[in-house]
Formats: sequence, structure tokens, C-alpha cells
Amino acid sequence: MLNKLGTTHNRLRVITLLIPIVFFILITRLFYWMILRGPELQAMSDRQHQMVTILKAKRGNILDSDGGILAGTKNLYHLFIYKPQLVIPDNDLIEQLLSSLTPDQEASTEGDLRKYLHDRLSLSSKWVSLKHYLSAEEKEKIESNKIAGLGFEDEYVRFYPESSMAAQILGFVGQDAAGQEQGYFGIEGYFDRLLKGREGKIRTEKDGEGNPILIGNYQFLHAVEGKSINTTVDKKVQYLVENMLKEGLARYGASAGNVIVMEVSTGKVRAMAAYPNYDPGKFSDFSKSVYKNPMTSDLFEPGSIFKPLVMAAALNEKTVTPETQCDICSGPIIIGKYSIKTWDEKYYPLLNMTNVIVHSDNTGMVFAARKLGPDKFSNYLKKYGFGSKTGIEIQEEVAGTIRDGKEYGDIDLATNSFGQGIAITPIQMITALNTIANNGKYISPTLIDGSTPVTWEVLGPEAVSQITQIMVTAVDTGEAKWAKPVGMSVAGKTGTAQIPIEGHYDPQKTIASFIGFFPAQNPRYTMLVSLREPQTSQWGSETAAPLWFGIAKQLLL
Repeated sequence: MLNKLGTTHNRLRVITLLIPIVFFILITRLFYWMILRGPELQAMSDRQHQMVTILKAKRGNILDSDGGILAGTKNLYHLFIYKPQLVIPDNDLIEQLLSSLTPDQEASTEGDLRKYLHDRLSLSSKWVSLKHYLSAEEKEKIESNKIAGLGFEDEYVRFYPESSMAAQILGFVGQDAAGQEQGYFGIEGYFDRLLKGREGKIRTEKDGEGNPILIGNYQFLHAVEGKSINTTVDKKVQYLVENMLKEGLARYGASAGNVIVMEVSTGKVRAMAAYPNYDPGKFSDFSKSVYKNPMTSDLFEPGSIFKPLVMAAALNEKTVTPETQCDICSGPIIIGKYSIKTWDEKYYPLLNMTNVIVHSDNTGMVFAARKLGPDKFSNYLKKYGFGSKTGIEIQEEVAGTIRDGKEYGDIDLATNSFGQGIAITPIQMITALNTIANNGKYISPTLIDGSTPVTWEVLGPEAVSQITQIMVTAVDTGEAKWAKPVGMSVAGKTGTAQIPIEGHYDPQKTIASFIGFFPAQNPRYTMLVSLREPQTSQWGSETAAPLWFGIAKQLLL
């Protein structure tokens, strides 16, 4: 009897011990399946029992200043079939579809298209995608046959009606790593999230055979169209500039070139052209090297077109006047192991500041920069916007760097004074010079109509008046005077900058430029023209200047 009681007692003790252990194991497994694996299992269940249809959002248009389309979206259609509803044989369906569909790149002949459709219909799925990107005419022909089981979804394709025009302003639309639509470069990249809108979804429950459950859960989220963007680009001006730039490249044998036209008082960019360029609608057919906008993403040494900015700063600080004479301009300036020479190795003792710009005299610029001093020199460069992004609405803009005053050595100050040893972008250069045209006020450039520019004061009215008159004199009496149309009043400056290669300057290759604004008094436009490696002449006065004047004349007309 005692043994039986003892055995029972031991069994109870074992059971008492096992119950918590079993309970703990159950709780642990439940925690694992419900908490740790729960989201994963729920997702698997959703995939098995839910059907999600993505509703594409229509991408917003990019428009010119008159509302014309620069980048638009075509509404096309995706043809699919739901086999359980099909009531005609596959071969009959194919024949009816062939009478409505046009062969394309995927199936370039009628025979290819026939085989393609046959292969699609042979798939075991109940829902089969038959063909993408049908036109409205193709959709209408197919619908007129009233074939049960066929259906359509909206699809959208980006198109560029002007082909390559304004390509580096616009950018293009490709696909990201996940296969989703993505804007790259230019405005397409900068405003991608705004342009692309938000895709919609239809979520329905389905049974084990993949058929929709009519009384199951149903969710519908509308697609939201992308916003359209109104640009400042004047299509007529852009067309003119691109054609004349292309002609100029051929005439002067240049390897590349760019032109920017900016409205003086607003900072609105009316045209921005570069060659070589590409067709955004066929971007994959072109080298990736032409995708970026060189006017915002490429740094260059500006050379002599930089000189009016330095002289204007010295005039504004009253360290010089237009009549101040240079007492170090009688010959080369020796700084350590370097010798600063004039471009033509002609020297003019006691040259005044007006003629320093007229003759584009490097030694005279060293004189003006020394009068200004490294601290003020650096501060003015920053006031002009160098070393910072301008904020123009293009994805790939770069800033470059500007030294602080204490970092300037004698040779740095000297070479920077005539635009050498300093790296800037063309958009920074034209924006800085536009400060002179805009009565001494910096105004940030923009490609978007209705945007609010950033402005600040840089130069006083006296300095503006003085440097404007100096630049007018430089155009009327300088190296490029032969190219100026009769009766046109222009404030401008030529530039010829050697191209730095592997730590030294190539003696043959140059960037020839001309920059200026017109009419000189109460100006409307500021314009920059740059040609890379012109072959007929390396000088800006003989290549970039005549092209600049040719474009300006047409703009005035």
C-alpha cells in the first residue's frame, strides 16, 4: 500500500514538473510562429490568397515657357487575357489579333508576331500578358471584335517630341535596379519624385485556383498623376542656339561647345545648349559620357572672361579706378620660379585699368588683384557665387572650391586674377557676370518658371557703371571688334584658356570663350559661348566671339 502511494506521489511530481515544461515549449513555439515568423507567414498567406494589380501613374509633363511639351507621356495599353472566359480557339484568336496589331521591335514581322502570340497563349496560367504598349488605334480595333476574355490596362511611355533638343536640360527616364521607372539627370532626375506621381493598387482575394472571390476583401487605391513642370526655356531661342552652336562647331573644328542665354533681371535661363548631345527617348543608343549637363557638372578654367569680375571687385573697393596706372606692367612678373607674361608678350608700361581689360593684360590683372588683397579677393569670389552650387534645378550640379584669403600664396593670387588655376562651372561663370548686368545684384539662375530667386548685393552702382563702360570699350576696340555687328551695343570679354593635362597646360589645346550682356545699357540677356579645342584658331576672339555675336544679333531681331 505504501509502495502504491509512493509511486502515485512520484508520478504526480513528474506530471507537475512536466506541465510547466510542456507549457513553456508550447509558448516558445507559439512565440516563434506568431511573433518571429508571423510577418513572414502572413506575407506568404497574402501572396497565396491575395491578388494585387498595380495601376501606373501618369508622369507629369515638362513644358517650355509657352506651355509646349518638351517631355511628355503617351497613354498606351497593355493587352491581357483571362483564359477561363475565352470562348474561341487559340488559332482563331491569333488570326483576329494579327489583323489589329502592328509588329514592333519585340516581333518585327507578322510571322514573328504570330509565333510570339502562340507562345504566350501556350502558357499554363489563367491570366496571361499578351502584349505591351498598344496604341489607341490597336486597342479600338481589338475591342471592336468583342472577344470575351481580353482586357486592357493603361500604360505610359515617356516621349520627347523635339528629339535631342534641350537633352541635357531634360535628362531621361529609365529604370532603377528594381525595374521601376526612374528619372535620371537634368530636370527628370532633379524632380523625379514630383514628376512620377504615385502608383495605385487594386488588392483582391482569390481562391485556390486563382479566381477572384467576389465577396472577399477588396481595396482600391487611386493612382495619382505626377505634377507637370513649367520651365523657363524658350523653345524658339533654344532651337536657334542649338543650330548656331552646331554650325559653329563645324566651322571652327571644335570638339565640343556650349551656350547659355540668361535673362538679366530674372535669372531665367532661356536656352542652354551643349554638343555633343543625345536623344533622351533613345538614350541607350548614346555614350554615357553625354548624359550629364556639362554647363553644371563640368569644371573648367575660365581664363580671361574671368578678368572683368576681378576688376569690378577692385573698382568697388576703390583700390583702383579706370585711370589707375599699372607700375608693374613693363615686363614679365617674376614670382618665385614662375614668370607671369602677357598672352602676346607685348607690354605697356603704366597701362591704365581700362586698357588692362582692352588688351587682356595678365600683368595688369596681377596689379589689380594685389591692390585688392587676398582676403577681399576670396570674399568677392564667394559673393559672386563661386565655391557654391547655384541651385539651378539640374540633378548633377557641382560646386567647385574657393580658397580662403589666408590660403592664398603670391602665385595663387596672381594666376587666379586672370582666370587660371581656378575651377568653376559655366553656369557659375555666367551667373557671376550677370551680377554686373543686373546693377551689381547677384540673382540665382533658374530653369523653373515661377520660382523665387535668391539675391544679394555685390557691387555698387559706380563700380557697375565703370566696369560696364570698360567692357564696352573692350568690345569696340579689342581683338574681337571685327566680329561685332554694326549698331549693336555690347559689354563683353573674350577668353582663351589653356587646358590643364596631368599637371601642366597643353600648349595647343584651348577653351575659347566669349561672355557679355546686351544691350550694354539696360541689358536684356547675358550670354556665354565656349568652344573646346577649336582648330581654325585657338583664340576666343576668332571663334567664340563671332559665334556669340551671331546669336546675339538673331536674339535682338
